[in-house]
Amino acid sequence: MAIERYTLTSYKYPWTPHRRWPAFGPVPGEEGCLLFARPGNVWMEYVGQEKGIFFAEPSWDFVWPARGYKLALWFEADGSFGGIYGDICLTPKVHRGVGRVDFLDLDLDVVLRSEGGSPDVVDRDEFEERRRGYPASLAAFAEGALERLLGDIAARVYPLDRPLDVWRKMLTETLAQIAAGESRGGGEA
Repeated sequence: MAIERYTLTSYKYPWTPHRRWPAFGPVPGEEGCLLFARPGNVWMEYVGQEKGIFFAEPSWDFVWPARGYKLALWFEADGSFGGIYGDICLTPKVHRGVGRVDFLDLDLDVVLRSEGGSPDVVDRDEFEERRRGYPASLAAFAEGALERLLGDIAARVYPLDRPLDVWRKMLTETLAQIAAGESRGGGEA
């Protein structure tokens, strides 16, 4: 399996670059999902700004062609569950030839901070402010995708249908494979 460097970029309506971060993948998942491994200690760049956010925790980015959201699942340094962050977005565009994933972030987000806990909808105020500039169909899509994400969390659908330790182990193994590939001078594992 070839694992390559990718850049994931979120855009704000109408396709204005917002954030960008490095990841490795894609690793095939179930239900048409593509997984991208993000090692710890990486910067998320705010496009057009000098500063960024530092991600200390390794994580998975789960990207689906048709769910209306993407997920990030991360683990703390001690290997414990760190959280799940869901971005409501249009179908991500995966550009395999150039190592890029682009998605239109629709401003609604969901955070799950404890295994078995309740998800919190965040950025609702940002969404309400920005939705005035959205076409009505896009605002309706975002609301529907939010309901789907909350329902999928409650129903524990993929990737929540298995113990989180499975994802931690797979992430550790994938990142070790990536590191071994880079130490040999390649960008692939």
